[in-house]
Amino acid sequence: MHTTTAPGAATSRYLAAMRNRRPLDIDWAAAPTRHKRYPRAERVPLPWNAAHPLGELLRHLLGLTRIVWSHHLGDGGRPLGRPPMLLAGRPAPSGGGLYPVEAYVAAGEPHVPAALYHYDPVHHVVERVRGGDHVPALAGLLGGGDRADVVVVLSAVFWRSMFKYGDFGYRLVCQETGVLIAQALAVAERLGLEGGAHLRFADGEVDRLLGLDGAREAALAALTLSHPPAKHPQSEPPSLDELVARPTAEESRPLPRPMPAGGLAAALHRACTLAAPRSSDRPASPRPPARAARPAPEPAPMPPEAGMERRASPLAGCRPVPLAGDALGAVLRAACAGYPSDLPGTAKGPATTALCLLSLRVDGLPRAAYWYDPAGHTLHEPPATIPVDAVTTGPLLPNTQVALRGAAAVLIPVGDPVAGAPAFGDRWYRMQQMEAGLIVQRAALAATALGLAARIHSDGANETTDEVLGLAASPLRSLSFLVMGTPPTGGPLVTRPIHGLVSQEVMPPDRQA
Repeated sequence: MHTTTAPGAATSRYLAAMRNRRPLDIDWAAAPTRHKRYPRAERVPLPWNAAHPLGELLRHLLGLTRIVWSHHLGDGGRPLGRPPMLLAGRPAPSGGGLYPVEAYVAAGEPHVPAALYHYDPVHHVVERVRGGDHVPALAGLLGGGDRADVVVVLSAVFWRSMFKYGDFGYRLVCQETGVLIAQALAVAERLGLEGGAHLRFADGEVDRLLGLDGAREAALAALTLSHPPAKHPQSEPPSLDELVARPTAEESRPLPRPMPAGGLAAALHRACTLAAPRSSDRPASPRPPARAARPAPEPAPMPPEAGMERRASPLAGCRPVPLAGDALGAVLRAACAGYPSDLPGTAKGPATTALCLLSLRVDGLPRAAYWYDPAGHTLHEPPATIPVDAVTTGPLLPNTQVALRGAAAVLIPVGDPVAGAPAFGDRWYRMQQMEAGLIVQRAALAATALGLAARIHSDGANETTDEVLGLAASPLRSLSFLVMGTPPTGGPLVTRPIHGLVSQEVMPPDRQA
């Protein structure tokens, strides 16, 4: 057993194991359900329209918003000849379509009666976990002094991802949490809500308030939301200890398995939960190499629609069509915009990561690798020694190879996985992975709004990609891999939105038995 507690030690062990991981033997019989329920809890239905901001926020965060007709494909993109599938799609991407993240909501009037709730995405209702106004107690645990009308906590059911991906699933869960933070902030802005993301808090106390054990399921991030100006409580709210002493609803059985206690992911998670100093210093984010820069393409005007309604991940790649330079410029600008969080420096842009680009088919931009500098909206060629096409020789899955054949560009967040450990402990790894997820989701939403397709291929973040980006001799590493291009005109995937303005009733009351 490892006993060292040096900051970053658990991260370093985890990274070494992930570099040398072997193919997994997946036991699909061990797969847990893809959403959680509190079957005996009081349920509050949420309207399917924007007149109810909480319902609209949760629906566009984790709800069922699309019907997907899909044919079975092999990893090489070829049909397998099986009958087509009819799937319910969600608003944001998830590794393997496993959806390990749940949402808990502390809210009160006028949204819902004051209580702590869990969101049931299948039925678009919130389930009352415990009664009483939880907003002040939960907001107090998050620190930062934010006043809020609503607090949404994003938790991870670890086994839902790890039964398939093993310890690597922890990385995917952290990045997916960042994806959902980006999604929530985009929806909040559209609804006129002031939002803020919280990545640093006392994990154990938040888990205790939510009734989570920290091994099967644990809180990873939270969002505070308010209508400006924020409301002020009219009466003294109950304390955290008073709330925890109240009975809670019982979740559905069987319970998911906990993370294997002796695994490296479990050790990393335990290290991440340790309280880190709340330093006000901005982390030392990576900087582009000091080489000649070229202006990045001027951004195209962004449509008012944020891309959430039409988002889909093409299974068969993209058409090999050049990408307009101004569209790329708009995506780069959106990906690296500032965001409200308790991590110092994010108001101006990403604080733990930088963004790199593979230009494969972009009008006016040579086929090459670049670093993007958002401060000057410029592109820098890295000191790489191998051509950009070498990225296809890396350890890629066949479906990633297919995607690259027609791709126009690839966006790659990069960062040093241990650089912030002296100041933030191993929690740096978790926060950095979340920021990488936030960046690629913002890019994907911008790309979709411009009529483009975008899909995350996590296997593209590998040592060969690092060499193409000129990172091999540095402590920086690729963190994610977003492939963009022109959507295929046909293919094995057809999606249709589930429109919000639908009847709440399964059938009219006069026809019910």
